[in-house]
This record gives sequence, C-alpha cells and structure tokens, in this order.
Amino acid sequence: MDIQLTNVTPDSPGFAELKSQSMAEGFNMLRRLEDNWLSGLNRFDGPGEKLIGASVDGLIVGVCGLNVDPFTLKTGIGRLRHLYVDSGWRKRQVGSALLSEILKDSGHWFDFINTNAPPSAFTFYERAGFIALTGIEKVTHHLCLRDPAR
Repeated sequence: MDIQLTNVTPDSPGFAELKSQSMAEGFNMLRRLEDNWLSGLNRFDGPGEKLIGASVDGLIVGVCGLNVDPFTLKTGIGRLRHLYVDSGWRKRQVGSALLSEILKDSGHWFDFINTNAPPSAFTFYERAGFIALTGIEKVTHHLCLRDPAR
C-alpha cells in the first residue's frame, strides 16, 4: 500500500464520496470543511495552514487540516481540523500518515496544536502524543510542539 499525501480541496476527486461516508457515520466535519471552503471562511491559506489528503491508487481515503486556532486569542496556537479516514482504511496507518504530514514543519508557526476530537479518536491522539484536557471549550486534546518561553 502506497499512501500519497498531497494538498486537497473539496473539489478534489473523491472528496464528495468521502464526505458522504463521513456524514453517514454521523460526522459533519467534512460537510463543515466544504461549506467553509466554498464561503471563503476557511481556505487553509494562512501562515502555517494546510489541508492534506491521503490517496491510495488515486482514491482519496482521508483528509486533515491545520489552521491558526480561531477559538483563542493567544498567538502561536494551531488547530488540527477535520481529520477523517475512510472506514475501510482505518487501522492501516492512514490517519498516522496524515497527522505526521500535517505536523511536519508546524513548529515553525505554532507552539501548540489543539483539537476537538470525538471520543472514538481519543486513543489515536493520545498515542500520537496529544494530552487530554478538560474544562476548555472546543478543546479535548493539545500537543506541545516547542517551549513557548524560547
């Protein structure tokens, strides 16, 4: 299995099918991603931001985005967004590959990365080094990339 990681948009071939699958599973993140992309609200085009897709044999099987965290006024905080992997490709390192690619070089832009994960993904994030947080709205996990006191 050769996973190709490239920049994607909601117009990329196969995105609509992946979005439909995610919605059938009760996840709305790819619908929100597409809505925000089409409205211009979020194009993943700010400093340090990116939207990556994972493809196998030309078929998109996962996506993941990184933004400046819009839910905090603090600088240097990114937000991992819309990580979704096709149900048939889970437990095959697709999510890990997407996460690794998204985080590559992100320390140039961010000190921390926040995410708001569904409970079914908690173990995935914790194995990747994210720390579970409680009591912070819209943040379930947080990853320290570098010492902000640098």
